[in-house]
Amino acid sequence: MDVNFIRYLFIFFSCTIFVFGSLILYAEAYLPVLITRTFNYGKYAIKIHQPIIARTELPKKWFRHFYIFAAPIFTCSFILFFYKYFMNGTIPEIIYWLLDTSLGTSRKALISPECGFLTIILLAIHCWKRFYETHYVNVFSDKKINILHYIVGYLHYIGTILSIMGESYGFIRDSKELIYWHKLTLLQIVCANIFLLSSLVQLQSNFILANLRKSENNKVIFDGYKIPHGGLFEYLSTPLQFTEILMYLMLSIILWQSNTFHYITFWVVINQVQCAMMTHLWYKKTFQNYPKKRNILIPYLF
Repeated sequence: MDVNFIRYLFIFFSCTIFVFGSLILYAEAYLPVLITRTFNYGKYAIKIHQPIIARTELPKKWFRHFYIFAAPIFTCSFILFFYKYFMNGTIPEIIYWLLDTSLGTSRKALISPECGFLTIILLAIHCWKRFYETHYVNVFSDKKINILHYIVGYLHYIGTILSIMGESYGFIRDSKELIYWHKLTLLQIVCANIFLLSSLVQLQSNFILANLRKSENNKVIFDGYKIPHGGLFEYLSTPLQFTEILMYLMLSIILWQSNTFHYITFWVVINQVQCAMMTHLWYKKTFQNYPKKRNILIPYLF
């Protein structure tokens, strides 16, 4: 079937998060518990018990499963890209079938070998960093997430790799092109460095959050919430969301030729903006002494 399922899947995710996120932000008091308990999780999860939804909830620390999955997948993708571009290897037929099924049989080679390979390298580094964070840095509370959040997390990374690979030269039948690093523009190189810097700032922000729950001996002594200080937290309530958005915007610039990947970036922006607004409101409601100078998502602007 000649349908780009990845595109429509992320359009659906974006519309869903926009509609329900808006309702939660501006009309939560009028919504049934079935919706609010499904949508909210972590520190802004509601305390009203809903027996049906309770059966579909999982530990929040299961977020680390995304990177147990994604880091090896992107590493395997890196090996496959290297095998194709540097060793002129033959792509297994099952890969072509998977890409045709996901993005449609009329998909075209739009992403140059340099841009596709660079993006895979960046995402592989980022996912292994996230693997490290979720296993050795983050201190998870006993909060829950709905199984829908859990499923969407996997679909996000599956869709990301398929959208890149499915429109890259060499991964479409009869499309052949060698990799020439000098074809990368200065803008794309700058974007790659901003991506890596954003990922590093995200790591720093996670260290700050983790230390709020640890003693001087690095032992976990607290599983609640405090006001974070230091780094981008001096300017923003949500450095994690800010850096996540920035990273995907940089990838979209590198992959400007793509048709599908930009829908994933759009989904990330919608999701992270909604999460940032909820987090900022939660901090202001929870802590009376919360710094008034902090913005929601963009320093000095928003």
